[in-house]
Amino acid sequence: LEHSFGVRLTIGPPLAGGFYYDCYMGKKDALTEADYKVVETEVSKIVKQKQAFQRLVVTKEEALELFADNPFKRQMIDTKIEGHTMVYTCG
Repeated sequence: LEHSFGVRLTIGPPLAGGFYYDCYMGKKDALTEADYKVVETEVSKIVKQKQAFQRLVVTKEEALELFADNPFKRQMIDTKIEGHTMVYTCG
């Protein structure tokens, strides 16, 4: 979604069977039926690449640098993180 539509990930709480992410889409209210094909194509590419998830322990300063282009993540880091935190990367 970030790459195809320029959305910003906000929060993504864990669930019993996985997780989800709320996204800020700017002026676009929601995805349309036509957008689903774009999402399916992108997800299919990622699955075929077998991209691994990697957990990193980073300082608050490193986290702010990693999420420099995401004001939602930066606000959470600024207000909730002291010392170190964990982030996950994929691809």
